Amino acid sequence: MAESDCESMNVLHLTLSYSNGGRREAIATLAEGLSGLGVGNHLGCLEEFGCGPDKRAMYAGSFNLDRKGVFDLGALRRLSAYCREQVIDVVHAHDAASATMAALAMPWRGPLLLMTFHRSRSFETARFRDRLRNAVVGLRVGAVVTASEERRRHYIERNYGATSKVSCIPLGIDLARFAPDPELRARTRRVVGAENGTLLVGTVGHFGVDKGVDLAIGAFQDFMRRRPECDARMVVLGHGTPAESDALHALVAPEFVDRIVFAGFQPDPEAWFPGFDVFLHGARREAFGLVLAEAQACGVPVVAARVGGIAEVVVDSQTGCLAPVPTMDALAGALDDLASNEAVRLTYASRAVEHARRQFNRCRYAEDYLQIYQRLEADSGRKCIHADT
Repeated sequence: MAESDCESMNVLHLTLSYSNGGRREAIATLAEGLSGLGVGNHLGCLEEFGCGPDKRAMYAGSFNLDRKGVFDLGALRRLSAYCREQVIDVVHAHDAASATMAALAMPWRGPLLLMTFHRSRSFETARFRDRLRNAVVGLRVGAVVTASEERRRHYIERNYGATSKVSCIPLGIDLARFAPDPELRARTRRVVGAENGTLLVGTVGHFGVDKGVDLAIGAFQDFMRRRPECDARMVVLGHGTPAESDALHALVAPEFVDRIVFAGFQPDPEAWFPGFDVFLHGARREAFGLVLAEAQACGVPVVAARVGGIAEVVVDSQTGCLAPVPTMDALAGALDDLASNEAVRLTYASRAVEHARRQFNRCRYAEDYLQIYQRLEADSGRKCIHADT
């Protein structure tokens, strides 16, 4: 830690990589919020940046350890040296591997350490060796934070250690970036060929099993068979391996080829969301569902299943419709319920914006984390945090 006359806190956000996805969005939004509170933010990646310099420009410093393994002594020394040279006060690990790396590099002295548990249920706690690692590293970690209460309960149930260290802070989003926008709505609908009266259903995610894009495509087609008179189209934003992409395209029945648009990965989802009338999310596993918060902020009601933390992000029968299970039939039924009543759908859209602005404010997100940093500092007896609050 810096000397007692230091003027601000320096936080190192440590993660496996900074490649595109919900985790990068969560880290970037937190760093932006903390910067507004006077906190200095640095970025460290264990294995690769996964992005260009433009995405890292917001940080006071960034580095890639190019780690070759858990016990890469050179990488451990580089991490310790960076923290010492940059006077890092807090290492905020965003995965178990990063928390382990920081604990090994600085086992007794050095910055305060906490971890955010971003992962879905089958990761980082699945095996006994994972839970043993978490217990050992947990002796060095001052706090574990999850994005949902469901994740918090899961972490406590599956791991060994002090339950008092585990707390929940819902993710935040940039509400200036994600908001209803009539011009963007018109642009998106024009690009995909959706008329004013067309029901435009959007889905977003990588093409792996967890995000359930296959379920969303299947549910949309089931819905269309139930409502053949409905003028509806679907937009799929995302990407995957060539095999995953081929498999998804193969799911589209010939009669719906002209109704389902694969738009690929889009780096600006905020430009697409306002054009959707419904956001259909087929996730089989979901730790939080950041994309659901973003969609609601843009005035888009959500259809999804009650898995993971989704029920804490979407208010059933208020800002969307939640199916009991992640199946095509259940999701199609929920989509039918929402799409069949335009007045209800518009009411949900209005409530979704209010809900997002109240629950997922970036300032609240950053302030909650700053309070944890400050509590760890106070518990440690260190007195050098003077970030503006």
